[in-house]
Amino acid sequence: MPQLLSLSRAARLADVTRGELQKKIRKERVKTFEGEIAVEDLLILYPHVNLDDDPVLERVQRIKSEARPKSHYSDGWMPDPQVLMQRLHEFQHTLVQTKSALNTSEALLDEVVSDLRSALEKPETALRAAIKLCIGKLDGAMGRLDRAGDAKARLFAKDALLKIVTASVRLQPSGHEYFIEGNDSILEAGLKAGLYLDYGCTSGNCGACKCKVVSGAVRKLRQHDYVLSAKEQEEGYVLACSNTAISDLVIEANEASVSDELPHQMIRAVVRKVERESPELAVLHVQTPRTRSLRFKAGQRVQVTTEAGVSDTLYIASCPCDGRNLLFLLFAGIGSALEETVFNCDLVKQTLVLEGPEGQFLLHEDSKRPVLFVARGGGLAPVKSLVEQAITIDEAEDISLILVGGSPAGSSLERLCRSWDDALDNFQYRSTEATIAADELVGQIVQAMEENARTEIYIAGPDAWLQELLQVAAGKGVDTGEWSLETVGC
Repeated sequence: MPQLLSLSRAARLADVTRGELQKKIRKERVKTFEGEIAVEDLLILYPHVNLDDDPVLERVQRIKSEARPKSHYSDGWMPDPQVLMQRLHEFQHTLVQTKSALNTSEALLDEVVSDLRSALEKPETALRAAIKLCIGKLDGAMGRLDRAGDAKARLFAKDALLKIVTASVRLQPSGHEYFIEGNDSILEAGLKAGLYLDYGCTSGNCGACKCKVVSGAVRKLRQHDYVLSAKEQEEGYVLACSNTAISDLVIEANEASVSDELPHQMIRAVVRKVERESPELAVLHVQTPRTRSLRFKAGQRVQVTTEAGVSDTLYIASCPCDGRNLLFLLFAGIGSALEETVFNCDLVKQTLVLEGPEGQFLLHEDSKRPVLFVARGGGLAPVKSLVEQAITIDEAEDISLILVGGSPAGSSLERLCRSWDDALDNFQYRSTEATIAADELVGQIVQAMEENARTEIYIAGPDAWLQELLQVAAGKGVDTGEWSLETVGC
């Protein structure tokens, strides 16, 4: 029976994204087994997997700092000392088992060699020759045990090292898998992975994130007010927001799919700051109370109402992985009722009422195909959220982003897009002039579809601009039936 690895873990061991691994598996026609790959096949695809010159740890840290959505609730990349020590104890247990198996194998080999030497006393010439050959093979095997330099050993060592700094979580019944890094809770890591786990407050007050630990060990990160019954504790239930993983976990947890509607919420939030990125763009930073986080899906919008009663529907421009710290983009001239108030920075420290979420401009569920995002004007807000989720999920073969008109030079948005392009091997970013002809832009989209017919297209922007793109595409005979489109602004 071959040793199998999940595709998520195999991708980490090979220091590639899961999308890149799946692309290579399909290209080389390697067989997988229900989302798992044999160690031997992984080594055939990536024969140079080793520890000596592998930058995986530095690469993960660099991507987190430069490319992933910034989180305000993680203490850092490495686990805290207590979690690290407990994981080291788990690692020690694995080493003891491995060393025990090795000792048994060595003893067996010694015994077999001794028996074969005794058999040499027998007179049969042919038997003597065969036994000599066997002894030579076994001696060679013993010599290789001392070197321990084979590819499987290096892969085992690397996997063991990764388990010290990260733990994997597999959800039942969906089968989704993700990793916990640093001091993230089970819930925080799941949200960062783009999964729609149930939760309410993220602070241990409501109990909505309750899940059952099927296997593995957890450690409480913080005390919580919600009380689990004695029976629930006995059955292995914990709060996902208040616990982290010590070892790899299998848990039962409620999880919404893309097609499921999230509950309607009404939350009072505070405007932390307003940043004027340019005369045309303002960035609104909003924070919900510690006891209430907004559950939403990337690409969705909420209704925002000010203390003065001014109301408008805005797209959330941040990743669903952080439901407390929300980002909204306001573009001058798109007809928002909040435009004047926001650009004058009159909203700072004010309380807003958020209602929602709503909208179906969403990533296709469990899609591993290449994706192309195109945004213009206000369309950047939902597209930015979708891109961040696609990056955190880390399953798409390739991710491309085209911003028509770009974002303000030197702005935080421009730096963010370029950091994605620099840090991620499977990400491409380019901006175009605002005056680019619809025919030329459609040509770029068609080129992406010709390079890979499986490419998913997501486009957001003003209605008139979208209609012109569709007309030009129809004139070229392009089937736009599967394009995901969102009208943003006039």
